[in-house]
Amino acid sequence: MILWGRIQDFSIFSILQFLATYRKSGVLEIQDFEEYGYIYMTDGKVDAISLPLSDDLLGNRLVAAGILSDEQLNECLLSYVHDENKEPLGVMLLKRGYTDRKTLQEIVNRQTHDQALQLSNWTAGTFKFVIPDRVFHFPITPSIDVQALLLEASRRLDEGERPRREKIQVEEEICLTCTIRCTDEIKARYLKSDICLWRNMPTIAKDHAFTTMKRKRKLEDEEEGVGDLPFL
Repeated sequence: MILWGRIQDFSIFSILQFLATYRKSGVLEIQDFEEYGYIYMTDGKVDAISLPLSDDLLGNRLVAAGILSDEQLNECLLSYVHDENKEPLGVMLLKRGYTDRKTLQEIVNRQTHDQALQLSNWTAGTFKFVIPDRVFHFPITPSIDVQALLLEASRRLDEGERPRREKIQVEEEICLTCTIRCTDEIKARYLKSDICLWRNMPTIAKDHAFTTMKRKRKLEDEEEGVGDLPFL
């Protein structure tokens, strides 16, 4: 790992521009509360973007575009399971004559542009850039430089297009895992970009722990039938 930080401080787009300027090769790994992804780069250019939880797979895109039928896709996926060499789907489609390289390249490019648009939605989380021991080679690469990729994403955003999958904001993420009751006034005063000062206060944490213990004790008493005997 040669570079790491928080997406709140450095956006993914700015990190990609930095890596492109210095023509870096490696993998930019990103992760937040609900999702993870990988951006593969060679000499400062994007080879592939993987966002497993928010993007359609290549095979589904080919079917949606009418290039591949469901039967052909299932046939390729079944062959992949039994194939010892585990060839990528794109290579398998080219060998079987289901599509040509130009058409496949257009679909891959479109997929990469959509994934770049999705990256604009990331406002929180962490990133790290690593140089793996084994170099990744993709048979069909987007062949798009970072600047062109980001300009296209910005253009689509300016025209009102939005990522298909909305992400949880930092404030919602913090509150999502919290079990302490509070109010909107408390949030406005104590909820910061990446920390809740309210629930970290010693008195609040202590009161919450005491309340939790009492609630747990009450449930245990009710299960044991002691709840009906107040004198015990």
